[in-house]
Amino acid sequence: MRITKKVFYDLAILMVFLGVSIGIVFPYFCIALGVPREIALTPTFFTACVAAGVVLAVLNITLARKTVGSRITLLSSKMKHIEDILVNSSAGISAEECTPDNCLIDVDSDDELGESANSFNKLVVALADVLRLNSEIHHFSNILTSHLEIDALSDEALNNLIRFTGAVGGAFLIEKGGELVVKAAVAIKEPGQLAKNDRLLYAMKTHERQTIRFPDDVRINGVIVDFQPNELFIEPILYKNTLLGILVLVGSAPFPEQMLSRLPIFNQELSLALRNAITHDQMTHFAAIDPLTGLYNRRFGIRRLHEEFQRSIRSGTPLSVLMLDIDHFKALNDSYGHMAGDRVLILVSKIAGSSIREGDILMRYGGEEFLCVLPGAGPGDASKIAERIRIMIMNSRIQYDGQDIQTTVSIGIASYPRENMDNPDQLIKLADEAMYDAKTSGRNKVVTVS
Repeated sequence: MRITKKVFYDLAILMVFLGVSIGIVFPYFCIALGVPREIALTPTFFTACVAAGVVLAVLNITLARKTVGSRITLLSSKMKHIEDILVNSSAGISAEECTPDNCLIDVDSDDELGESANSFNKLVVALADVLRLNSEIHHFSNILTSHLEIDALSDEALNNLIRFTGAVGGAFLIEKGGELVVKAAVAIKEPGQLAKNDRLLYAMKTHERQTIRFPDDVRINGVIVDFQPNELFIEPILYKNTLLGILVLVGSAPFPEQMLSRLPIFNQELSLALRNAITHDQMTHFAAIDPLTGLYNRRFGIRRLHEEFQRSIRSGTPLSVLMLDIDHFKALNDSYGHMAGDRVLILVSKIAGSSIREGDILMRYGGEEFLCVLPGAGPGDASKIAERIRIMIMNSRIQYDGQDIQTTVSIGIASYPRENMDNPDQLIKLADEAMYDAKTSGRNKVVTVS
């Protein structure tokens, strides 16, 4: 039954009514106990009984407010404090904002009030945990979206997931051409061997999560990590049911079930970021690659030449360029057609690419021209590489439409710092002039700028 909109007002009214009722009934109770009627029913005694009932009601209300009301007020203030934290803090409840002193309530009774306080404390702990998780996810997402390069993304993702899960090591591998490639590793012994690990290959094939627990009395002799693992966790990274990569986490103790149940949330963020990074990498690759030969195109290759030229200036190391031009290429196209010409271009690009050193840069410079950048190579080394390319191309043949087609190249060489210059374009110009000299003096030659 409600009289007003405030519980304690209702309680006060009811207690006063009860006190007055008891005061009115009490004189007749006294008569029943033997008190003379002339005493029990006098106005003074009657008034004293009613007044005593009212005083008792007031005392009860005061005690109720002090014992029950103070606790309800405390619960309300704690709720208001949590509300302020939620409204004003974008990061959720942190350890600094919500300590046991200012957020939780002491549970000092076993009644309904104690149950309420205990439920409130559990709610605060669960809420803080959820908000911390949301903060972790938000932080993780921000880190991932700030990286479009796969290597940087892999490092950041792995380090953050190791921190979140409490793992002591791990690795991150991506799927490329049906194989696994290690992109990041922490505390993993011989990470390159992970791509051949049976467990990872099984996860790659089935897209299923795997958890491998090692008994304490079983020693693992350098299979994966440099320490004694307790648990190995393998999580496929999927985007729309397509495998993008595999996350490996190694723990020195079993991973908490709650943590493992939350990991798929991070998996979703990671799969989206990894898909974006792969798309960016593919677009960058396509923008830099000549579609016919698979070599760098002129725009990207020249940019790399400028980078290597500046590096040579800073380090004082030599830099050479080779300008290759296919001899009689127009006549070859006219005689055999453009399909045959394309096959010759592909042949020259493959031979030149296989003849240069690791770290050298080969680009398709023009229609039938190729430019090769040789960091650290002086005129002598450049001449040896050029001769190797020239001879291999001269001795090669392609079969087209039942005919043997042979081709040769003319190569011009220019080197820095042998030629005094401050611009790589001058280096290209000199190599182009040397290549022209090779053509005008008989073709199928290597000419170095004198």
